[in-house]
Amino acid sequence: MRSGIAADILLVVLALAAAVVSRPAAADDRQVCLERTKEASAEIIAACTRAIQSGDYNGEDLSSLYHARGCSWPWTSFADRDDRALEDFTAAIRVNPKAGGSLLNRSHIYNQRHDHDRAIADVDQAFEAGLSDHGKRVGYGERGYAYQRKGDNDRAIADYTATIQLNANNSFALMARGNAYFAKGDFDRAIADYNRVIAVDPEYAHDYAAYGSRAIAYLRKGDLRQAFADVDRKQALSWLAAGVFLAALIWLCCRGGARAFGWRSGRTIIEMCEQQLVDLRHTNAALEKIAAAVEKRSSG
Repeated sequence: MRSGIAADILLVVLALAAAVVSRPAAADDRQVCLERTKEASAEIIAACTRAIQSGDYNGEDLSSLYHARGCSWPWTSFADRDDRALEDFTAAIRVNPKAGGSLLNRSHIYNQRHDHDRAIADVDQAFEAGLSDHGKRVGYGERGYAYQRKGDNDRAIADYTATIQLNANNSFALMARGNAYFAKGDFDRAIADYNRVIAVDPEYAHDYAAYGSRAIAYLRKGDLRQAFADVDRKQALSWLAAGVFLAALIWLCCRGGARAFGWRSGRTIIEMCEQQLVDLRHTNAALEKIAAAVEKRSSG
């Protein structure tokens, strides 16, 4: 009888000891999980997984664990790392619909996958949940990019402007807004944004061709002197070659269309294409002047 009682007591003691040991271990896992360092991504993911599976966390705490693991997947070499990150951000949002960080990270993945409507919806939800200034800058940037890719340049410009107001030296937003202005044909404003990119971040301007974009904007305005100042010899000659090739291609296609559809219908096609060629010749003439000027400078 006594041996049976002793055995029961021993089981209780072991259970309590296990509980005492497991609680700090789970707490340690949560602490490691939330560190989110790139160098220890495998250990962080393992710690996050143990903490999630422990059953000790719920609500915002559980959401933060999913978010931390989601942020760690891109640092791994898994082929499906983006899918895993998307699953974790989705789980974080499901547990806590106001998880702004997870919403913004998921919107970025949606943008990468060209699912811009979902990206916009996530950013809208993140703003409704409340964001810090940093979160707002990210949100405006992601939503602006989504609108721009959808062809809604006005809304894109509004979002880029909002994030620039929070950080006047945001090179990405300035370059993107310049491109949106360019797409609308507002070359003066496009050039102004390219100028700011070049002024505040010359390295970024070089890596993302702010000079080339500004040169094209000047060219579209007919300002050959400024366009020439922004391009080098190789770039000018490549533009010239591309323009000549495009003109020749359109001409050949139009002639082929005339033969295929008969002279009467083809004549209309020819007339339309000739108008296009007139426009192209104007552009080519400008490019030839730039190329000639570059050649003259290089030979002198």
